[in-house]
Amino acid sequence: MKAAYDKKRRTEKADELRAQKKAAYALWGPQHRDLEREKRKKNMPKHIEYCRQPEYKEWKKKYDRRLRVAEYGEYAECYELLEQLVKEVKLQMPDRFERYAQAGRQQWNPINQQRRRYARTSRIDSE
Repeated sequence: MKAAYDKKRRTEKADELRAQKKAAYALWGPQHRDLEREKRKKNMPKHIEYCRQPEYKEWKKKYDRRLRVAEYGEYAECYELLEQLVKEVKLQMPDRFERYAQAGRQQWNPINQQRRRYARTSRIDSE
């Protein structure tokens, strides 16, 4: 009952409560901002070590994937499958088409590669 009452009160008096919190922080915030900053600086090395743990990295990877997928709503499963497919395609055929698509004179293609290879070998032979 209490939880239901609190939830109802928070929705009914949301603006009033928000204004009270804002006023309280306007007084308290500037005085304690430096203390908060120092506390964060002091704890930062611990936080960095925590983030380097393999368990955290694995959890974070799953969490980020869930967040990215959630953007697609009912198509989330399709998006995941598409990501896996793209990953597999890149494993099978790394970046050949990306190299083909490069702009400029030195564009990667088999003929240019052959020309460069020939120029290198002929230079070595002449020396």
